[in-house]
Amino acid sequence: MERGLININSATTTTLVDFDSDISVSSINISNNSSSNAVTISLFKHDGTTSNDAFIVSKLIIPVGVSLVLTDHINIDSSVLSLKIVTAGTSPDVSVMIK
Repeated sequence: MERGLININSATTTTLVDFDSDISVSSINISNNSSSNAVTISLFKHDGTTSNDAFIVSKLIIPVGVSLVLTDHINIDSSVLSLKIVTAGTSPDVSVMIK
């Protein structure tokens, strides 16, 4: 997946940075665009096995109209890891910007 903007409109797991994508990540902005529902997110580094997932944030509730900006410890070595986000809640409407 190219870096930039990813829109997520369902409760799902989305790969933000895939294995061997050669993308460097310096910051991630996660915005809840819903006008009425909070969204719960988990952001994690994934090595291909669920038992080794390393969570950056886990089950974080983002209120309506709020953005989360992460700038520290975001480095992803995509030769061995991918970066994934889980969105949960009623009718999630999330934008993820990767720089």
